[in-house]
Amino acid sequence: MNRTITMLGATQVLLIILGFFGLGVVMKWNGYPDEAYAIEWNPLALWLRLHGLTLLLVPVFWTMGAGLAQSRSRFLFSSTVWGLLGVVLCASFAVVFLYADVNPYTRPFIMSR
Repeated sequence: MNRTITMLGATQVLLIILGFFGLGVVMKWNGYPDEAYAIEWNPLALWLRLHGLTLLLVPVFWTMGAGLAQSRSRFLFSSTVWGLLGVVLCASFAVVFLYADVNPYTRPFIMSR
């Protein structure tokens, strides 16, 4: 289980870092941080761009919890539940950053004469 905890923790960190930098590239290609009149930035994309690196605390705490669950007979949950939680965290980081990378802004339809 030590190897599994290490690999899942490293995967979580990698997904967060790649998602953060990918989002930065996509947003800067579309004019961020300049104020564009016809663009409304996605609130999730803005939050991830401004505070996305704080998500690196999640893998740290997950790794500590999973390690404690393995060394003790049980720490809040069994080690199997911690492993499943690590997989769910990896999937959720990938989905959230992919969504923000694909939809960083909207262009509202403005009707004028």
